[in-house]
Amino acid sequence: MKIRFAIGFLFILLQVGSILYARFNPERFFCWAPYDTHVKFEVFVTIDRKVLTQQEAEARYKYKMRGWEQRSIDNIFSLISQYEDTYGKTDNAKVLMKYSTNGHEEKEWRYKQ
Repeated sequence: MKIRFAIGFLFILLQVGSILYARFNPERFFCWAPYDTHVKFEVFVTIDRKVLTQQEAEARYKYKMRGWEQRSIDNIFSLISQYEDTYGKTDNAKVLMKYSTNGHEEKEWRYKQ
């Protein structure tokens, strides 16, 4: 009986820990609440003074580079940063993303090497 209680308590503790983690993490991968942001965005990638087409950029990052995102925009920031910090490390890519969250003023994000 004590083992069942310990397993149940551990399970609940892990659930609470995941919720707290998601609450204070910008990517919100483990957040169970409905998506509360809507982001329109477009990504521009330049490598050696050559501007990549949308198709080339999508092939590079394996994700859409223009459109509407219903999750946190930090997910796309993370996806691009992870690629550029690993596979694209020597490409010296310049990445600019223009985005607007929930219809507010447009902002810009740049990948920092």
